[in-house]
Amino acid sequence: MLYRAINGDSAAGPERREDPGAPAPVPARYEGPPTPCPARVEYATPVFARNYQGVWRYVVQIPYEGYFTQTVEVTRCMQSRCHFLEGGCLSSPRWVSLLVAELHHQPQPQHEEAQDGSSEKSVHCDTNTSQGCYQVRLYYDWFLVPGSCKCWRPDYFARYVRRHHEL
Repeated sequence: MLYRAINGDSAAGPERREDPGAPAPVPARYEGPPTPCPARVEYATPVFARNYQGVWRYVVQIPYEGYFTQTVEVTRCMQSRCHFLEGGCLSSPRWVSLLVAELHHQPQPQHEEAQDGSSEKSVHCDTNTSQGCYQVRLYYDWFLVPGSCKCWRPDYFARYVRRHHEL
C-alpha cells in the first residue's frame, strides 16, 4: 500500500494521520531547471552501513550535546523515466569515507619471560568480558552512496559490453 501511495496511486487506501483535521501532505515536485532526471537531495546520519566490500560496519555517531555526528548527502532520483530523452533514470554512486568502529578480540596474554624480568606481556583492553579482552578499533572505511541521478539509454550496456556467445 505504501509503495502505491508513493507512486501516486489514488487507490492506495485511506491515509493514517495523527491529526484528522490536518491537510494531506503535498508530494514533492521538482521546480528546478529542465533536466532529464530530476533528483532530490537528502541528508542521512547512518549508524550501520555496508562498506565497499559489502561488509556491515558500525558508523560512529555520538549526537549527545552535538559532540560528533557524520552526515552524508544522498541524491535520489524522483522518477524512473527520463524527460526529453529515451531511457531510464538511475542513481550513480559516489565514494564517501566514514569513521567506523569495531570490537577486536585479543588473545589471552602470553606467559613469556621478558628481558626486564616481567612474566607477562601487557595487552591494552578497552573492555573485559567472560570471553576475554576486547579492543575498540577506530578507522575510516569507504562506502558508496547515491551521488547523482543520470539518464541511461536502454541499449547502453548492450552496445559497450562484449558478450560471449556459445556456438
